[in-house]
Amino acid sequence: MKLFQIQDEWSPDHLKLSEASIPSPGPREVLLEMKAASLNYRDLVVLRRGYGAQTGTLPLIPVSDGMGVVKETGSGVSEFSEGDRVCPLFMQNWLAGSPNRKKISSTLGGP
Repeated sequence: MKLFQIQDEWSPDHLKLSEASIPSPGPREVLLEMKAASLNYRDLVVLRRGYGAQTGTLPLIPVSDGMGVVKETGSGVSEFSEGDRVCPLFMQNWLAGSPNRKKISSTLGGP
């Protein structure tokens, strides 16, 4: 599969097109074929490691928003089926309303 990732150094200049093997979903995981993705301000901060150690380690794929189709589900997944169109949330517990500590603590890939 093709992907954009920060490879060698925390900088927008090091966001490169790469290739990797398609992973298999583990228990309670879903494999998505991403159809659209956007790079927004949060991703720019991630590219510059603006969240410090919470940003993660390299290589890293910096995508906060996107849309995909479920290609495969791991064991224990009953909420989604192959072919479902989904919009993943990087802040898992924030579906509506003002942010609070519980909602913010559920972020994926940094604060």
